Amino acid sequence: MFVAGMALSVGIVSVAVLMLAQSFSQRLLHSGIEDYTEAIAEHLRFDAHGVPVGVDESKIEPWLFSSLAEELSMRILDGAGRVIHSSEPMAQSLALAPEGEAFDPERRSFAFHRNGIAMHGATVRFTHAGRPWMFQFATSDRLVLRMRDSIGLPAVGRGIAATCGVFLIIFFVTIHLTLKRALQPLRDASADAQRITPRTLDERIQVEAQPAEIRPLVTAFNQALDRLQNGFRTQQEFLASAAHELKTPLALIRAQVELGPQDAHRRLLLDDVDRMARQVQQLLMLAEVSEPQNYRIETLDPRATLQEVFDYMSRVGERREVHLGLRIDDDLRHWRADRGALFTLLKNLLENAIQHSPPGSVVSLTVGRLGFSVVDQGPGVTADQLPRLFERFWRGPDRREEGAGLGLSICTEIATAHGWRLTPHCAAPGQGLTMRAEMPGSAALKLEQGSRGKAGSRPPEPAPRGAAARPREGAASLRQSAGRAVSEALF
Repeated sequence: MFVAGMALSVGIVSVAVLMLAQSFSQRLLHSGIEDYTEAIAEHLRFDAHGVPVGVDESKIEPWLFSSLAEELSMRILDGAGRVIHSSEPMAQSLALAPEGEAFDPERRSFAFHRNGIAMHGATVRFTHAGRPWMFQFATSDRLVLRMRDSIGLPAVGRGIAATCGVFLIIFFVTIHLTLKRALQPLRDASADAQRITPRTLDERIQVEAQPAEIRPLVTAFNQALDRLQNGFRTQQEFLASAAHELKTPLALIRAQVELGPQDAHRRLLLDDVDRMARQVQQLLMLAEVSEPQNYRIETLDPRATLQEVFDYMSRVGERREVHLGLRIDDDLRHWRADRGALFTLLKNLLENAIQHSPPGSVVSLTVGRLGFSVVDQGPGVTADQLPRLFERFWRGPDRREEGAGLGLSICTEIATAHGWRLTPHCAAPGQGLTMRAEMPGSAALKLEQGSRGKAGSRPPEPAPRGAAARPREGAASLRQSAGRAVSEALF
């Protein structure tokens, strides 16, 4: 809009100049002839008696009046109006005046015709050596207009174009630099706003760094973030509170069912109670892993946690006649992770793979320098189902009677909190599913040479029968305890 406005203004000015060019030229001739006459009168030449005898040829070249005799005329008159000197010898006794009118010394500028040629003339008075004199100068309109059309207007046009071009360049450069500097705080605020995610709702945009004109907007945005953070916290607290409050009634229901009569419905009721307990526990887990402040990220050697999860889930696989295999690369690095959350992530992925694997198959856990993968030999999923694997409460068509559809959602929250990327891969339906966790190079630190020498690589192998999960050492977090309780309740 701004550029269009400037272009429209230039167009209007150009049209106005073209429309008024002729009348403007005539007015310039009428008013400018006096200036030309006064300028020439300052360069007159006088003899020893103080009588003007012509122009100073060092200032005004004489060929102008000889070669352009029909276009230019000059007269020098005494105080009585007699012609003392003229550029035309044949008319020395005639003063310049409009045709049919007498000479009027008081008329400073006038128009007349000579030999059918329109001319403009002027008379100026001056005094030299105490004597009054008058100087007359006239030029033809056609000479001035021809010079205007052939020299003046093109030169003026080029000058205007060059001036406008330079002006526009300077203007746009200045505006660009000014706006860039003026809008830099706004760009910084936009970058800060883009970095705010559901996990960083406590961050705010600095109001003091913004121009006074947009501070109200930034303040309103921060206030909206305050309301959003309060609503998100309230939602998470409600979810956790509701899940926690449901645990006790479910435990009481299970106790009453177990103390009831041994009939055909007892096992079904216990299965329903266990399924509800699992869903409640997963809701509580989901609420917890969605809060960034619940994580304690530290540098750790993942081998201990990997072996612990492997031993723990081997018992789960045994109950379903599914074997587990573990492979750890020799060049495994330290990871930046929360120990309890890592246990939960691996447990959920292995648990999901075991549930979808047929009896007698193998679930493999392969751990490399910058991530790990869990591969099962189950039916896999179709291409249209892959994007929905991490949706909350989504379950495949063959698993409607088990699970709450929150296990992989919990895994996604944990992976996101650590800056990892969790992606599913399925070659084709019936060929199993691979869940791969990839971490950037900054998330893994190389193990010391001594630690790397102690841990070897082994191919996937079935877990030994009867392997029991080893107890956790150090910080047994709520996530690990909850995960174990879920598995114990289900299996």
